[in-house]
Amino acid sequence: MPKQDAQIQRKVEHLFLAEKYFTDEAFADFDGVRLLHNALPELNLKQIDLSTQFINRKMALPIYFNAITGGSKQSTRFNTELSQLANKLNIPVSSGSMGVYLRLPEETKNSFSVLRDNNPEGFVIANVSAKVNAQQAQTAIDLIKASALQVHLNVLQELAMPEGDKEFMWLDNIKQIVASVDVPVIVKEVGFGMSKDNLADLYKVGVKYVDISGFGGTDFAQIESARNHELDLTYLDRFSLSTVESLLESIPYQNKMTIFASGGIRTPMDVIKAIRMGASAVGMSGLVLHHLQKYSLSETEIFFDEFVKQLRLIMAAIGAKSIADIKKAPIIFDGNLINYAKQRNIILPS
Repeated sequence: MPKQDAQIQRKVEHLFLAEKYFTDEAFADFDGVRLLHNALPELNLKQIDLSTQFINRKMALPIYFNAITGGSKQSTRFNTELSQLANKLNIPVSSGSMGVYLRLPEETKNSFSVLRDNNPEGFVIANVSAKVNAQQAQTAIDLIKASALQVHLNVLQELAMPEGDKEFMWLDNIKQIVASVDVPVIVKEVGFGMSKDNLADLYKVGVKYVDISGFGGTDFAQIESARNHELDLTYLDRFSLSTVESLLESIPYQNKMTIFASGGIRTPMDVIKAIRMGASAVGMSGLVLHHLQKYSLSETEIFFDEFVKQLRLIMAAIGAKSIADIKKAPIIFDGNLINYAKQRNIILPS
């Protein structure tokens, strides 16, 4: 197989394996978090406002479609449908990694440009590796007229990938990208989480927006191990930080940086819990991709219409008229999370 075909084939394999390993149950530790209902919410369901500020724009909902795909014919279909659904819901949508576009622009550009073509006024996010230079990052931004740029961190994925990188000198490069590109930059993990030490390093180089993207959903170490017949890193699952653990780690930086959360989001309650723990908005990738692959776009629209209705119902149950009010809801952590926070010297919200 020619080299360029192999690069595109990897994107096809990612789609297949993401669906193969998708489960309705996530392992992001949200089961260890409780919110208490309010018996006297003193509100009308019609008063509830789900809108939120996403970086520099008001969006209708506190959710977004996170980085998923690009680079193949199959990707073109899914990015088309993702952008159409994001446009309908008035939420942000991100491309998958655009590294393949930077290497093979003519063969792959349409699989990414459809994100903007089908969502001309929407909040569309470009996505590149932390290893690209500032000029390459701007090239990715320009293709889809991106509203923001995600720079992804994927050490464990690269280590598991047969053709993966083995050098990870990224901080100076991230600093240059943040200083050079003409849109806001979100640094995100790809599903293995971030520690407060990672956030400290990113803050020092000027990063203002972070997606902690914890373990619990799509597992790229598992996906790449399935592709790699010489190495299996699936046993390292608990080596990663879950989404809830990563949100705990972010607490010391929530007043300095904007924190987004993703990784294993399966239910509207997961979204509400993540916001209560400090997330500004909550990203989903595996959940929406699963519905688009297994069902149709129209059926996926119905699913998310119901998802939004349930967000509103949960907010009513905890007495929250707005997204800001969610952060006032009483919260309880189980013993494992209390122990985790104690060992990591993190003060839990109350």
